[in-house]
Amino acid sequence: MKKNILISGGGIAGLTAAKFLSGQGHHITVADRAPSFTTAGFLISLKSFGVRIMEELGLKEELKAASSPSEFVSFLEKDDRIIQYLSYEKMNKNIENSILISRGGLHNVLYDNLKHQINILFNTTISDLRSEGDTTGVTFSDGSEMEADLVIVSEGLRSATRERYFTDSGMEDFNTLYMGGRLRTEHSGTVGSFKIYIDVDKMLSIYPIANDEIAIQCYLRHSGDPAPWNKPAELLQSSFSSYSLEVRELLSRFSQKGNMFIDKIGMVKVSDLVKGNIVLLGDAGYCPTALSGMGASLSIYGAKALSHFISKTPDDLRSACSNYNQWMQPVIHKFQSNARKNAASFIPENEQQLDQFVTSFKAASDIELKKIMTDPIVLSEDQFNFKIS
Repeated sequence: MKKNILISGGGIAGLTAAKFLSGQGHHITVADRAPSFTTAGFLISLKSFGVRIMEELGLKEELKAASSPSEFVSFLEKDDRIIQYLSYEKMNKNIENSILISRGGLHNVLYDNLKHQINILFNTTISDLRSEGDTTGVTFSDGSEMEADLVIVSEGLRSATRERYFTDSGMEDFNTLYMGGRLRTEHSGTVGSFKIYIDVDKMLSIYPIANDEIAIQCYLRHSGDPAPWNKPAELLQSSFSSYSLEVRELLSRFSQKGNMFIDKIGMVKVSDLVKGNIVLLGDAGYCPTALSGMGASLSIYGAKALSHFISKTPDDLRSACSNYNQWMQPVIHKFQSNARKNAASFIPENEQQLDQFVTSFKAASDIELKKIMTDPIVLSEDQFNFKIS
C-alpha cells in the first residue's frame, strides 16, 4: 500500500529521501520555507559512500558536470611552510573519488531530477502536527492542511519542528564559527590545488575552483558574544593579521564582495530519531558538523537507510522508523566522534598542540595518513548494504 509522506525541508537529505521514496511509489509532498531553490551555497566535498549512493540513484554524471576539480591539497603553517602535501587520487585510491561541489550545485542536481515527480510547497512550514491514530494531521503556515502517514523532518540544524516535538533534543556547542563562501576574482592559484592553513584556534582553506573563482572556508574558535558575526571583515582581518599580504588581501576582497555564509557550529543530540509518525533525518537529527567532512554524505546515507527500512515494511511505518533509528545510532556516533577528533586535531587550542600536530602530521607515513584522512570517512559493506553481521 502506497503512503502519503510529507517531507518538511527540501535540502539534500529531504530531496534524497524524496527520490528514494517516490521511486517506491509513495506519494511525496515536500514543504520548504524558501521561496525557490538556487544553486548558491558554500563548498562541500561529497565523499565515500555519499558518492556511491548518488551513483546508485543515477546522478553521478550530473554531479561531475556541476563539480570543480580537486587534485592536490597542501597543509600549511601560517608562514606558508608546508606541513604535508597530498594527492587526492592517491589518498582516495581504494574508495570513490570525492566530488567537490557547491551545496547549491548538489541540491540542484537532485531538484532538477525530481521536480516533476513530487509535489513541492515553497514558502511553507509546519505550524502544527496532530496524532490521529495511524496518521498525522498537518497544518501548514498558510493555514492549509493534509493528512500524512509519515512526517519526515529534514529542516536542518536549527529545525523548529524538532525543537517543538522532540523536547529531549539538544545542541553540542563547538565554540567555533564557520565562515564559508565563494568569490569571483582573479587569482594566481592553480585550479584544483588547494591550501589549508592550520593555526592556533583557526583553520583556513583556500580552493581555486575556476580561473576566476575561489572558494574559502574558515573555522575560528569563538565563544560568548555573537557580535563578530555581523562584522566579518573585522573578524577576518584580526584573525589573520600575521598572514601573508596575498592571504590578507584575498580575505579582504572575500569579506567585501564574496558570497559568504556565517554560522556557529553545533551538533544535534537527540536520543531517539522517532516520535510516533514523525522521524528526524539529516542535520535535523544528527548534524555531524562541517568538521566531520561528511555532513552531506551522512544526510544522503540516512535518506537511503530510512527508505530501505520503509521498503521492507511499507505497511508498518512505525517498525520501519524504529529500525532506521536503531541502525543509524552507531553510524551517527562514529561521525559525530570524528568531528570532535577533527576539531581537536585540525584546530589546535594552543602552541603546544599546534607543534605536536605539525610534527606528527609532517612525519606521517602513507599508512598513517590513510588512517587520518581516509579510514574515518568509510562504512563497511555490511553498513552500506544494511546487513546485520
